[in-house]
Amino acid sequence: MTESAPGDRGRKTPEGDEQLADRIAEAVRTHPAVARLDGGVHGTIAAYLPGRQVTGVRASGAGEPVEVGVVLRMTGPLPEIVAALRQRVLAVTGPVPVDITVVDVITAEEADAPGGSEAHGR
Repeated sequence: MTESAPGDRGRKTPEGDEQLADRIAEAVRTHPAVARLDGGVHGTIAAYLPGRQVTGVRASGAGEPVEVGVVLRMTGPLPEIVAALRQRVLAVTGPVPVDITVVDVITAEEADAPGGSEAHGR
């Protein structure tokens, strides 16, 4: 499930905006329905920073579109969860297009199983 406006794909995060991807990741990860961030089927949702990457977040810089990939716990209606995640991202970025891609959904039983949400990792 992907929602929102088209993003600016394939751009690298400038050095001055390195912390943007980390701040977005933290805002999304702390939502109770988020099992983990995910790079998508081909692992392309990521911010590439000097010496590391932030998987599950693509943010080119301040004022630019953002893409986030998540694995969600089934805790409520997906459109409501996605809307709440979008608001968390907008609280960090300001008014920019935000695409939220739900890569997978797990049940409470799957989250509680040995390996937790990582059992569905790619």
